[in-house]
Amino acid sequence: LKEKIIKKEYEYGDYIPSETELQKIFDVSRITARQAIQELEKDGMVQRARGKGTMVTYQKQIEEYLTSIRSFTNEMLEKNMQPGTKSAHISIEKADQHLAEIFQVEEGVPVYRLERIRTGDGIPIVDFHTYLSLKLNLPLNDDFYMGSLYEILEGKGCEPVRVTEKFDCMIPNEDIRRKLNIEIGQPVLRRIRIAHDINSEVVEYTIGYYRGDRYAYYIELKK
Repeated sequence: LKEKIIKKEYEYGDYIPSETELQKIFDVSRITARQAIQELEKDGMVQRARGKGTMVTYQKQIEEYLTSIRSFTNEMLEKNMQPGTKSAHISIEKADQHLAEIFQVEEGVPVYRLERIRTGDGIPIVDFHTYLSLKLNLPLNDDFYMGSLYEILEGKGCEPVRVTEKFDCMIPNEDIRRKLNIEIGQPVLRRIRIAHDINSEVVEYTIGYYRGDRYAYYIELKK
């Protein structure tokens, strides 16, 4: 069963056979079938729901090596996963003190705020909160932001060439839990990125809330 789940014969969200069906398939006792399901549940591969059955919850962790600037779209494609956007909404708001310091503008100056839920193979992976300068002259059309943001920035001649990033772990609020479809108490990886263009001006300030059970980052250091 574990092998079938890893090979995606039973995919995330699918229901595996019941204890009675497993008895017949593998010619084992009811106790053995029950113990097998318990082992899978202990390993975090399935979850039993009363009256519904046993659902596959296993998803292979996405591992990214921090060696170059990549968009989320490229990260997914490199892992042979289909990138997508579940929802996108762009608006304009006034910069608070924190945003004003990042973009080197006066407090109260308007900036774009873009909120998106990005997916991999249709599964919510990250909740992005992105701030962009009004100089980009972007359309206030949500449908325009369903693809790669970096392709949009490149089209505007503002391709990021240098980024600084900060990573930490946190317990998400109800809104983020709902967007990422995660349980209460499950932590998320928070990734904060400030991207600069070739003129050293801030192009993008993004706070990304990643599912902690789906994402891992690697850094290689050499002396």
